[in-house]
Amino acid sequence: MTTDKGMTLINRIEKYKLMVAVRTDTPEKAYEAARACIEGGVRFVEITFSVPEAEGVIKKLSKDKRASIGAGTILSIKDAKKALKAGARYIVSPNVDEKVIKFTKKQGAVAIPGACTPTEIYNAHRAGGDIIKLFPFVQIGGLDFLKEIRGPLPFIKYMLAGGLNLDNIPEYLAVRPSCVLVGSSIIKRELVMAEDWTGITAIAKKFVEKINEGQA
Repeated sequence: MTTDKGMTLINRIEKYKLMVAVRTDTPEKAYEAARACIEGGVRFVEITFSVPEAEGVIKKLSKDKRASIGAGTILSIKDAKKALKAGARYIVSPNVDEKVIKFTKKQGAVAIPGACTPTEIYNAHRAGGDIIKLFPFVQIGGLDFLKEIRGPLPFIKYMLAGGLNLDNIPEYLAVRPSCVLVGSSIIKRELVMAEDWTGITAIAKKFVEKINEGQA
């Protein structure tokens, strides 16, 4: 069994593959949903900045050494500063903002900007993006799009954001992404509304197990 000793954060992201994005209407629910994912074995949890008081949630979760916490929906340097100060180790955006990417890198954190065209993807990479989030993945062509874009841009690390479920995990892993981002397939709205955190843990555990099986 290999350990994580000496591995960079990017190495670890590529090893475990799964990142979960938490988007809820209150900070309390975001914390509990994230904690439920960590209990299920998820090593990377992104708290989106659409969550009220997101930086407080990140700060609280960062004390749990079982997972690396990041911030999502970061659209400005101002929010990136808040997130990093709170303990976020990676910054995820739905768009390509060169200033946010460069600031994130300067602070020693991992930059994961979002892109959906060849030009955006390359520009995000050239600006310093460590992993490029293909978003919205299904709507821009999904797995077929990735196969095509890898032709001219094989040197880029890709995060697949959207469309993953328990049934198609083998198909997603087969195209060798650096990682996959999952939201509502694990953080199910009805479970959050019912505050059924053990239900979220159970689903998260299934995703982790399936991804581990697919990489064995």
